[in-house]
Amino acid sequence: MDDTAAPRVPLLSTILQRSILLGAALAMLLFALPLGVAVEGLYRNQTAGDVARDAERARAELNDRVLEALREGTASGMTGVLPAPHSARVVLGVYSSSGALLLGEGPDRAEAVVREAARTLVETETVGRSGIVVAVPVPDDDGRRAFVVRASENSHEYVERTYAAWAAMAGIGLLVLLVVAAVARSRARRIARPLESLARAAEALGRGDFTVRAVRAGVAEVDAVSQNLERTARRLGGMLERERAFSSDASHQMRTPLTAVRIGLESALITPGADLRQAASDALVGLDRLEQTVLDLLELARDTGGTRTRADVAAVVADVASSWRPRLQALGRDVLVRFEQRPAFAAVSEPAMRTVLDVLLDNALVHGAGAVRVSVRGLEGAVLVDVSDEGGGVGGDLRRIWVRRSADAKGTGIGLSLARSLVEADGGRLELVRAVPATFAVLLPLGVPDERDEPGRPDDGRPGAAPSVSGPVRRRA
Repeated sequence: MDDTAAPRVPLLSTILQRSILLGAALAMLLFALPLGVAVEGLYRNQTAGDVARDAERARAELNDRVLEALREGTASGMTGVLPAPHSARVVLGVYSSSGALLLGEGPDRAEAVVREAARTLVETETVGRSGIVVAVPVPDDDGRRAFVVRASENSHEYVERTYAAWAAMAGIGLLVLLVVAAVARSRARRIARPLESLARAAEALGRGDFTVRAVRAGVAEVDAVSQNLERTARRLGGMLERERAFSSDASHQMRTPLTAVRIGLESALITPGADLRQAASDALVGLDRLEQTVLDLLELARDTGGTRTRADVAAVVADVASSWRPRLQALGRDVLVRFEQRPAFAAVSEPAMRTVLDVLLDNALVHGAGAVRVSVRGLEGAVLVDVSDEGGGVGGDLRRIWVRRSADAKGTGIGLSLARSLVEADGGRLELVRAVPATFAVLLPLGVPDERDEPGRPDDGRPGAAPSVSGPVRRRA
C-alpha cells in the first residue's frame, strides 16, 4: 500500500451537509441549554411551592390545644393533628426552636434552616441533600419562643419531571435534526451539482475537448466561472484550430506572392534587354511581402498579438492596395481606394487586417474582373471596409463560400473561411453584401488612440486627405 497517497478529500455535497448539520446542532444546543436550566428551575419552584402550601396548611391546623400540648411536651402521642399533604412523598413535622422533633414525622434533629426560621420568625426554604425543605415559624404568644412546621420532599419527583422534559426536548431536537439533514442533503446536492458539472467540464477541457459550454446554475459566482471557462475553451479551441490550419493557410497566402516573384524573374530572364536590376528589386519587394505574410500568419496562429491591439485602417489599406496594384496592372486592371471619412484606428490586430485584405484582393484578382474598389468609411463606433470588383459575381449557394475546403469552391476553399475567422476573432464581421458584382464588407470595432500615437498625425480620426496609395510599399520585418 502506498503510504504517500493523498488522503481522500470529501465531496463538496458532503462538506455542505456536514456544515448545515453542524450549524443546526450548534444553534439547537445554544437554545436548549438555557431552556433546560429554565425547565429544571420551573419544576423545582413548583415543587417548593406545593411543599410550602402543605406547611402553611399544617400551621393553620395548630390550634391552642395542640400548642399547649407542644409547650408541655405531651404532643408526641397526638394523631390526626396535621393535615394530609398533597403527596405521599411530603413529610410534615413540628419542631422546637432548638430543632427537636415534637410532632409528626421527620429527622430527630432538624436542619439549620428550621432553627433559622425559629430565630427570625421568617418562612425559609432550602434545597439540600434531603430535597426541598420549607420551614414555617409558629410564634408563641409571648413572642419569646416559637415552634416551626417543617415540610420536606425529596428531589426525585421534580428531577424525574425534569428528566422527562429533557428527554422530550432531545426527541424533538433529534426530529428537527433529521428534517434538517434531509433538507441539507437536497440543498447541498443542488448547490454541488453545477460545481460538479463545472469540474467535469474542466476535466474535459484538460483532455482537449473544447466543446464545453457554460452551466447555468443561478448562482452568480458559479455562472461567472462557467462562462469564463467556456470563453477559455472557445479561445483555446480557436488557437488549436489555427495552429492545425497554419500549414494550409500559409501555403494559400504565400502562393500568390511566390507566383508573382517567379513570374517576374522568369519574365526578366526570357525578355531580351530586360532591366535585371529592376527585376531583382521587384523580387526583393515581393520577398519582403512574403516574409511579412509568414510573420503575420505565425503571429495569428500563436495568438500572441502584437504590442498594439489596434490598427491604423488607412495606413494598412494603403499599404495592402499598393502591394497589389502591380499585379492587377499587369492584367490591365487597377485598385482604387476611397476614404469617405478617414477613421484613425480599428480595434483589430494589424496582421489579421492585412491578411483579410490580402484574401479579399486575391479573390478579386483570381475570380473577378475590372477595377477593384476598396472603400473605407467611419461609422458610429465602427469602421467599414468594402472590397468589390466588376466581375460576374458569386453564384450558387452563397453560404457555401464560407465553408472551409467546400466542394463548391473554385479555388482552394481556404481564403474566405480564414478571413472570416480572423475578423470574428477580433470582434468584427465579414459578409458578402452583394453577389453581383461581388462586394465584401468588413465591419471592425472602432479603436481609440493612446499616448503612444504621435500628436498631430494626419490620421488622428478627423476627416482629411487620404494617404497616397500609388506605388509599391516595401516593408522589412
